Amino acid sequence: MKKWIKNLEKRSFGSGTYSQSYQDELLDIIFFNVEPRNKKPFCVEFGFNSKDLLSGTGANVSSLILKHKWSSLLLDGKNENLKINLHKHFLTSQNISSLFKRYNVPKEPEYISIDVDSTDLWLFEAVVQNYKAMVFSVEYNANFPIEFAVTFPNNPKEYWQGDRGYGASLKALNMVAVRNGYSLLWVVPFLDAFFIRNDLIDDDTKKICFPMEKWKWVTGYPCHRPIKKDSRLKIFINYETYVNTNGNIEKSKKEAYDICKKYLTVNGFFGSLKFKINKAIVKIFILLKIKHWVPKFLIDMLKRLYRKSFFI
Repeated sequence: MKKWIKNLEKRSFGSGTYSQSYQDELLDIIFFNVEPRNKKPFCVEFGFNSKDLLSGTGANVSSLILKHKWSSLLLDGKNENLKINLHKHFLTSQNISSLFKRYNVPKEPEYISIDVDSTDLWLFEAVVQNYKAMVFSVEYNANFPIEFAVTFPNNPKEYWQGDRGYGASLKALNMVAVRNGYSLLWVVPFLDAFFIRNDLIDDDTKKICFPMEKWKWVTGYPCHRPIKKDSRLKIFINYETYVNTNGNIEKSKKEAYDICKKYLTVNGFFGSLKFKINKAIVKIFILLKIKHWVPKFLIDMLKRLYRKSFFI
């Protein structure tokens, strides 16, 4: 494992400059140690939940564009601003590669950020087959424990409803990454998983990144409202089963159901109590603004969770 990767464990991350948490700080470290390949580095972000680079929940690419002057493509289903090359498109696994081609994304861009709260895994899977970015980040669903590979269906008619039913588990995303020559470099807790292309960090050792088990503590965390409708639980897919059965959707859904019922809903007194305790902790941090003994990135993360997940 390269020294700069090992040193990530020793680093006390702040909150970043523009991003939701310390994503842009992490990107600075990555591209200080791994030199961009394009003459003018290129980044992509979707979905981009704002009409400019300084608002919304915080874009991962804002610092790369504003500070480092990278070229970029921004895509979102609701927002458009041609001044910053932000284009409005409803993204699917079927159209994403053609959109990249339409907007002249290089075949090996430096960085691609994916966060659409739904079909993230399927977009990741579609893009990585044709565009070998140096680094990908994909939002993961922290409600699922590390041992389960579960994902939102590849169905454009389904969408996130502000509950625990969104995106894909960390294991499922890692399966896509490994199959396409990437390793899990780092996880920004409860937000984004960062994957780096293996050839960029290959040092002729077996261990080029941290083991998956390192990230157990940032999974299995009930940080969103529970799903109330049983019908919603039935749409999810066990991605491991999906891969092993060559795409058997019905079997994959059946094997995901019990996992989703356990982790995406509140079960009994203790399940409800655990969720209420988590919610109370977040409220205490936010309302009392305890900053002196809590890292700033954690405060920022808790603010986002309170704003996005606990506003009931």
